[in-house]
Amino acid sequence: MNIFNKVTFESLKKNRTRTIVTIIGIILSAAMICAVTSFTSSFINYLQQGTIYSTGDWHGSELDTYYSLYEDIAGSVEIEHAVYMQQLGYAKLENCRNEYKPYIFVLGGSEKAEDVMPIHITKGNYPTSENEILLPNHLSENGGVIYKLGDTLTLELGNRMFEGWPMTQNNPCYIYEGSKAVLLDETIEVRETRTYTVVGFYERPSFENRTAPGYTAITVADSKPKEDCLYNIYYKMKNPHNIYKFMEGRNLSSNDNRDLLLYSGVSKYDNFTTMLYGLAGIVIGLIMFGSVSLIYNAFSISVSERTKQFGLLSSIGATKSQLRRSVIFEALAVSVIGIPLGIISGIVGIGITLYFVGNKFMILGFPAKMELSVSLASIIIAAVVALITVLISAWIPSKRATNVSAVEAIRQNLDVHAQSKPVKTSKLMYKLFGLPGVLANKHYKRSKKKYRATIVSLFMSIVLFVSASAFTDYLMESVTGGFATYGYDLYYFSHADAHSVISAKKLLELFREDANLTDSAYTYTRYLTAEMNKEYLSKEAVLRSGSLNHIETKDDSFAPVSIVLRFVNDDTFEALLEQNGLDKNVFMNPEEPLAVAIDGSRYFDYDKGKYVYLSMLGSDYSEANLSLLKDYDGYTHHGMETDSEGNEYILYESLDNPEEILRIPEAEAYEPFMLKSGKTIYDWPFFATQGNGLTFIYPESMRDIMFPTVDSSRYEIKFMFCSDNHSASYTTLKQTLSENGFEAGSLSDYAASVEDERNLVTIIKVFSYGFIALISLIAAANVFNTISTNIGLRRREFAMLKSVGMSAKSFNKMMNFECLLYGSRALLYGLPVSVFITWLIYLAVSEGYSTGFHLPWTAIGIAVLSVFIVVGATMMYSMSKIKKDNPIDALKNENL
Repeated sequence: MNIFNKVTFESLKKNRTRTIVTIIGIILSAAMICAVTSFTSSFINYLQQGTIYSTGDWHGSELDTYYSLYEDIAGSVEIEHAVYMQQLGYAKLENCRNEYKPYIFVLGGSEKAEDVMPIHITKGNYPTSENEILLPNHLSENGGVIYKLGDTLTLELGNRMFEGWPMTQNNPCYIYEGSKAVLLDETIEVRETRTYTVVGFYERPSFENRTAPGYTAITVADSKPKEDCLYNIYYKMKNPHNIYKFMEGRNLSSNDNRDLLLYSGVSKYDNFTTMLYGLAGIVIGLIMFGSVSLIYNAFSISVSERTKQFGLLSSIGATKSQLRRSVIFEALAVSVIGIPLGIISGIVGIGITLYFVGNKFMILGFPAKMELSVSLASIIIAAVVALITVLISAWIPSKRATNVSAVEAIRQNLDVHAQSKPVKTSKLMYKLFGLPGVLANKHYKRSKKKYRATIVSLFMSIVLFVSASAFTDYLMESVTGGFATYGYDLYYFSHADAHSVISAKKLLELFREDANLTDSAYTYTRYLTAEMNKEYLSKEAVLRSGSLNHIETKDDSFAPVSIVLRFVNDDTFEALLEQNGLDKNVFMNPEEPLAVAIDGSRYFDYDKGKYVYLSMLGSDYSEANLSLLKDYDGYTHHGMETDSEGNEYILYESLDNPEEILRIPEAEAYEPFMLKSGKTIYDWPFFATQGNGLTFIYPESMRDIMFPTVDSSRYEIKFMFCSDNHSASYTTLKQTLSENGFEAGSLSDYAASVEDERNLVTIIKVFSYGFIALISLIAAANVFNTISTNIGLRRREFAMLKSVGMSAKSFNKMMNFECLLYGSRALLYGLPVSVFITWLIYLAVSEGYSTGFHLPWTAIGIAVLSVFIVVGATMMYSMSKIKKDNPIDALKNENL
């Protein structure tokens, strides 16, 4: 270690507080940079693992080919692993309800195929012999063909043939003629008969197209390859960057696992990696900007204190490069401690964060949580960027140290500026704060440049914290508001004609066997347009009815209204009556049933371009007039026509003979009905979806009494469920549907989609608040460093004031005033800017969601309190050091 480095090292030890604060700043900076690189690395690894789960661990594939090609590919030194799926053939399914998927398609997996391919077993085990088979779940859910573990099935396997040509899974068994799907006249050429034992079930595989004609079952491939079978080959490169060269060299097809290659950094298009690394670069840039302000300030103060030292060294022959290297050595010395600790802190911090929020990333569609994955590259990048940040921070002050002549440095001309005009303060200042306040105010006016860095740091923290809080508040409000119209967790959509064997009431009883359900109901629903006397409607509803002005009404005293008519199962309707204190005998009177009307709709106003709230009714009692088409047994509605004389007729087509048409005059074809409501409520029950109009609810037992001539097929049936465990209920209900011959694909886990949206908000909140917290810590460290150093440099000033009799109380008064000055100035600039940014956020959100402007008062309160706590704590710490000084020794101190 040369003499200059020794002097620098001694200077660091002498000014321990500043050195520690500088190291803390470097730790925070390196931690944030490492957190960004580690998160980026973890995110890419998560996408890779998620893609492997969804599509498989392979880079390229060859479909419908021969075994000899597998031998050629697997034998290459460039291949990490290769597997194949032997196409054993198709077999016709008996009693399959999906006529567009009438086959079972059997694949035989080679060794380790289950590790490479996306085969996710839900029950049982993977086959271990050629006599065992794994069936897909959608065979029962979609096809209605049910097998159990241990069942045996005998399949006549062969090739699908159409007009002499073999057909594969990529060839559907139907074509479209216009908009109608027509089945092909294809046959199965049976090659062999095999008997299998069912050993397991697995999720619908991603390698089976939606239009594939066969349900893919999996067994073990034949021990000896067969020439009359086709094979699907999947292979992975040792170096994924060589995939396209490998394909070209062997004239292979360009079937690639595009997403896995993309997340591995291999793509014909660099959009994704450019975007991801670009975003990471922007965040790192922001961190560097915030960090440089702190670290630069620390080195600037260090150089300012050592200016005289540099002058003395220069006077005895030190060169500019030696002085510059002295400052750079100081930067490297603190970096050796700060950067490693920062990298460790960053890895630990992002690891803890992902431990708690990693499962939220399942909104991307991968059924696994994101875990920490740190690559060597991410650590090296973080270390290099952090070091560059420190060197940039030190380089600017180092230039100042070398551009000052020895005489100027010794005299410290650049650190002391005399002002030609006296600094004035108001008389009011003296009356309010006395002499200590006047002295503090004069010092502020004389040294605004020194104060500016502190105020800017506080200003940045205030604006970032309040703005981030406002952003997340409005984001949460818009998300939760958008989902406030649904009170259920799961729903199942059906039609009346699907319940010819098992009624909706019976199916609900089967559903209710799920112990996790807390509430359940079904409704028969129709969406209608009625006319209501305007005396029942609010002014806003009458204006809103103008959008339905194409519908004729009796006269001007009536207005057209959209109505959702719901018949809910009786026990749920009775519970609704009890909840609202209504008489069952009145509302369920078969002679004159009354509806419970739900008011308060939320709809998208295209003129305003956002969602708005509308209350339509002005009282409990209301009447609505309907005109519904009559239904005739054996006929279906077939449109309408107008004769030469202008008379309109409703047409009905015979179900048995399409040539037979009934022509019913329009006046006779429509039947009038009146709906009456006896109570208007504004709290939506879980089974009613908030929509664009009024909702009238009746018990299901009144449906045929009220509308005896209306066919039940005109209603849609919807089951709604509330559950303590929506995921478990989804599985149970799905199984119930499959076991009873219903299409399970119409069951939806609504709560899961809501969780996805809210998980996204949680992720945004965690990372935005984490970023803001760390930036605020850097700003707080900057404030501490600046204030404590500035007070340290005023030792002689304080010693002089002590020597002329200023008491400890007056000193405290002066410091309290300076504290107030720092905080008030920062808040004076920070709060208005924060309010303005909050207003901009409100304007952006209100474009798509109707909400009122509000400020994040909690965040503002925290910001105000934190400003004075940081400044006050720093002042107290610094003054505790100053109070121990001997005035005579302090006056000898030549540092300013």
